[in-house]
Amino acid sequence: MENRKGATARALLEALKGLSDDQLLIFTKEIGKVRKYLGELVVEERRRIFVNPISDDCLRGNFPQFAGHLSSWRGLAIRLDYRGPVVWSVRKGFTLKINAPLAGPCHYNLDYLQDWPFVDTPTEDALVFWVPRLAPNSTNMMLEEMKIYCKALQVSLKMPANHCDRFGSIGLLFGLILAHQRRTGEWALSTSTSASDTMRSDGFRLTAGKGWNDLGGTCCDTGLCCDTWCDSVRKKEVGFFLLGIERLEEENGK
Repeated sequence: MENRKGATARALLEALKGLSDDQLLIFTKEIGKVRKYLGELVVEERRRIFVNPISDDCLRGNFPQFAGHLSSWRGLAIRLDYRGPVVWSVRKGFTLKINAPLAGPCHYNLDYLQDWPFVDTPTEDALVFWVPRLAPNSTNMMLEEMKIYCKALQVSLKMPANHCDRFGSIGLLFGLILAHQRRTGEWALSTSTSASDTMRSDGFRLTAGKGWNDLGGTCCDTGLCCDTWCDSVRKKEVGFFLLGIERLEEENGK
């Protein structure tokens, strides 16, 4: 779903420029081995990476049915001083416990939550509209206040009716945040966390963040954290992302 043709051509030219004459000779003589090795790398990449950015032009060319959503999301991006991708290709099967530690740096590789009681819902094939910034002024609210404010933002930003209607599963949030970090080196969250739709069986809501962790203090330098939050408590660190999720299986009639 990425803009692969242009990206591949540019990357290949840059890679070839960096090879010595001897390396180029081996490349051409041993192309079979090179192809086999590249195939192995593709398998490994698919095992780790489930979320990739999509350019606006790629969306218009490959998914014109969603191109009309771009203006609203670009408006939000400008408001939040962000100029990068606002659409992300998400492949089905990504989970928090298994896949997130493979996709990027996670606090203690998420070993501490492997026995937490919650449904680790895998992602579905989808296009996700997402700006890697918390919704403006969305922190220090209880859950019901967040829901009301999220709806108000949907209306004021002229989002589609099926956008900004959820916070996203914890697995999806981790996939998106780690994809942005992999692309730019920047964490979408620095001292804040984002509420998810995923609940533990004890009634606490899972959050994704970098700024705080009840298990042992700050975890800013050890990767993305998963923590918990009580819906009825206001915390200055806890806010939410705006998401627009378009399931591709439904769109393709599968």
